[in-house]
Amino acid sequence: MTKKTENDVLREIERTLELDPGSIKSNSLAEDVEGWDSMGHLSILLALDKMFEGKVAGISEIAEANSVPKLLEGLRQHSLI
Repeated sequence: MTKKTENDVLREIERTLELDPGSIKSNSLAEDVEGWDSMGHLSILLALDKMFEGKVAGISEIAEANSVPKLLEGLRQHSLI
């Protein structure tokens, strides 16, 4: 697996939620992002799990994350980015 970057994760969230490029920032909160509701969150988790070849599904910090910083921190803690 090629090492992914923070920027790759941000772009994947945008693609998943069908947002304009550049609309997700490293400090974005779920409550401020259009489409990041419970279904949007599930879609993000599925997309990230696919992106990281099944390594995200078992990470509770990511499943419970309600912001981009928390998602990124969970990915960093598990050496995925």
